[in-house]
Amino acid sequence: MICRGPECGDRHGSAALHDVFQAQLAAHGAQAHTELTWQSCFGRCTQGPNVLVREILTCETAPTLGTGFATLPGPRGTTALYNRVDGQRVARVVSAHVMGGQIVREYIERPGIHPNDPVAVRKDTEP
Repeated sequence: MICRGPECGDRHGSAALHDVFQAQLAAHGAQAHTELTWQSCFGRCTQGPNVLVREILTCETAPTLGTGFATLPGPRGTTALYNRVDGQRVARVVSAHVMGGQIVREYIERPGIHPNDPVAVRKDTEP
């Protein structure tokens, strides 16, 4: 699921990212066992664009996603929310995670401010 929120997705090229994912999935012959969808928000806008890759372990039909905040139906297998995804990261995520079931841990950040993000200087306002 690719973030399509206005702050982290659309402003950072999520539509182009979707195209790159489609191409990579096709190159690996993964269309039969994958679904590429949109998600409006993951709540991690400072780290976007964000992409959730999850493995569904059941053959049951999952609820329709991409209409609101991320919800994860269970049971699920290897799942990761990747941050600051670009075309180069897509190739690795598809080959390692989608095809190989291995999470690419260096593409996952803790929630909050990344060290490279600009941070406002905090000033004490005591009289």
